[in-house]
Amino acid sequence: MTQAILFVLALAAFQPPVRYDSAATQAVVLHDLDGDGRPEIIASGNQVDELPAFSLFRNRGDGTFAGEVLMTSAFGEKIEDVGDLDHDGVPDLIASNYWSSGISIYRGKGSLQFDAPAFFATATHGGPTRITGDDLVSLSFGSGNPVRVHLFRGGHAPKTTFDTTLPNGASPSFRTIDGVVEMLVSTHFGQLGLIRFVDDGVSVTTINAGPGIDRSCLFADVNGDGVSDIIDTNDNDASTEPIFVTLAAGNGFLERREIGHPRHVQFPVQLRAGDIDGDGRVDVVVSDFRANSLWHFRGDGTGRFDEGVAIDAGGPVNDFAMADVNGDGRIDIVTANADQTISVVVNRAPAVPPRRRAANR
Repeated sequence: MTQAILFVLALAAFQPPVRYDSAATQAVVLHDLDGDGRPEIIASGNQVDELPAFSLFRNRGDGTFAGEVLMTSAFGEKIEDVGDLDHDGVPDLIASNYWSSGISIYRGKGSLQFDAPAFFATATHGGPTRITGDDLVSLSFGSGNPVRVHLFRGGHAPKTTFDTTLPNGASPSFRTIDGVVEMLVSTHFGQLGLIRFVDDGVSVTTINAGPGIDRSCLFADVNGDGVSDIIDTNDNDASTEPIFVTLAAGNGFLERREIGHPRHVQFPVQLRAGDIDGDGRVDVVVSDFRANSLWHFRGDGTGRFDEGVAIDAGGPVNDFAMADVNGDGRIDIVTANADQTISVVVNRAPAVPPRRRAANR
């Protein structure tokens, strides 16, 4: 079988979505909550629908899931991250509360059970929050206020707060370079924010992300040199895909460039990166606002990507996450959909020989 045929099979290898009814569909996270090596689905609402519960779906171990179990939460809380903050071997849930201007930590007790939340005030509106190492980083902004960065050492109060001049701090992504933690955020003003945690403080620089409004961003090593590069999306009106790559060069970055294919994604609200087809190269998956399809862009290992191929999500996607849900070593996709469903899209890509690394041009 030729490499070309294998490539087509790899792109067409996602099974039709399996859908589960869900009360919460604004945000979705995948994480192993019961220690069996298979991730559970945790979904939530946000400040708009103000649901009073998270939706939990237990992985049966084979990539299928038991029916929804509701876990009481505060109105308007949004699931942000999952991790073992207290090092007791049991994952904890982290949620932001937009209207109460803070975050909640739900300490895990095992067997998908959690303690009552511990609430920590931030400032302005509670926003994106991530676990990085032993620490918790939370952003607050909105109502005309710039981004404030709140650092909870060891995941505990008291926090240290740093003011920035950034107008927004969406889709935070982290990397560590030369021992320094950096956080990349989308400002929705045609610039990305790069926040460095140095000398018990932060420094903030911006990176051009025009010509339209930047929508999402992440760090990912797209050329295999061991240093995370930048991928970002934009809602400009060009006829080509509004997806851009900025390769890292030491502590800095090279020129940002568009991936340069005919446009499929009209409003690219989210992106994720991972080796979808098993060829050893980083691929990109992008969601289009409330569309029923995701788009898979296959990486060639140099920072360039093939034209996008649609993945059926089965419903209008609000959010999506990627992980191996059935233990076969392939990255699968889970979407939270605006029609009150969760879709599980299992990846059945065959083993594909890695493509020869294209020459840099």
